[in-house]
Amino acid sequence: MKYISKIISIFFLSFSIFLFCYVFYRAQIVFGGTRFYYFLQYYVIAVLSIIFSLISFFIPKNLKINITIVGISILFAFYLIEGFLLIKTRYARIAIYKNIVDKDFDQRTKWQVYQDLKKEDPNVVVALNPSQSLQHNTLDYMPLSGLANRKTIHCNENGYFSIYQSDRYGFNNPDEEWDKDEIDFLLIGDSHLHGDCVNEPDTISGNLRKLNNNKNGILNLGQGGNGPLTEYATLKEYLPVVKQVKRVLWLYTESNDTYDLHRELKNKILVSYLNDKNFSQNIILRKQETEKLLLQTFEQAKSGQDIFAAPWRFIKLVQLRSIIFANPLPTHATKEFKNILKLSNEFTKKNYSKLY
Repeated sequence: MKYISKIISIFFLSFSIFLFCYVFYRAQIVFGGTRFYYFLQYYVIAVLSIIFSLISFFIPKNLKINITIVGISILFAFYLIEGFLLIKTRYARIAIYKNIVDKDFDQRTKWQVYQDLKKEDPNVVVALNPSQSLQHNTLDYMPLSGLANRKTIHCNENGYFSIYQSDRYGFNNPDEEWDKDEIDFLLIGDSHLHGDCVNEPDTISGNLRKLNNNKNGILNLGQGGNGPLTEYATLKEYLPVVKQVKRVLWLYTESNDTYDLHRELKNKILVSYLNDKNFSQNIILRKQETEKLLLQTFEQAKSGQDIFAAPWRFIKLVQLRSIIFANPLPTHATKEFKNILKLSNEFTKKNYSKLY
């Protein structure tokens, strides 16, 4: 009994240390310290777990075994709930989609779709967003779009994968929009504007084109994961390229834009846009460099695809944690956000346009 009791304490201490190291790896190595608020709760859990594991060496043997049994029972219940949530969310969506459109829900992963489409088009890619470069604070250049002139696989939330042909700069637009003499709306925003996960005619910009009868141009510069500072940088780089823009529409997403701005303020390139009105990466003139860097990111994403991703998500209790832990959104970037809007308004006026 004494031997078993000691093994239990050693096991929980080892697991707690592993948990702390894993959280540190994800927070500091993978995300480069840009998601502190998200990982803070897991740091607290890991530290409390280590403390409790150390205390367990001094707990009476019978009590320790009883606590262990209760803990294992709770963990087992968690996985039962996780399994139920997975089945409910996944198969309910499949059934609903089949019932509404009488088609089978596409259950392939993004990378399986990529492998299938690559047989027809070797240049096909998956969508890449500027936010994927945020944690790489050692780079001296940061693209603000995806790969240009490529069939781009986006995402699947509605039973099908949205796929679009990117324009000359890597955005989700028909390429000819850039050649129009007058642009009615130039749109800045994140995934809602980018078009997650609908095909181009059903995006916000696509619907504006229908309402506008495709007369004057509508340019969509939205990218998934963008926050206010990336959006300001995008405005600075691409607005001067267009001949005449009547209106700039800035789409603010209340649920996560402040959080995204908190991450962006840790990136030295983006902060340069905020600190220096004259700063520019001259992205338009660096198309080859942009493509090279994005292709490197794409190859890394390909090599990092995990065939065990679905089981690993189950092991990590992703569904259950999304319900229990609401991501805390930092609000202390209000001053910076106001400054970004002020600078954006000044820059838009300077280019003879109006910001909404």
